[in-house]
Amino acid sequence: MPVTWQQVLLEYQRDWARKETYDAVIGLVKEHSGAYGVGVEYAYTMVHGAPPSNEKTRAIAHA
Repeated sequence: MPVTWQQVLLEYQRDWARKETYDAVIGLVKEHSGAYGVGVEYAYTMVHGAPPSNEKTRAIAHA
């Protein structure tokens, strides 16, 4: 059965009470998981009241 890297990552993290790896896993998800990462950011900021991530959006400058 085919699986994605996200499924494997979330299986490894499985226990979200494990604080040793929690922040690193969430960082990967926010940076590389597209809409799922946006959902995680939303949950952090809107539901849990956390400040927004420090990641800045990058604009492409036209010459």
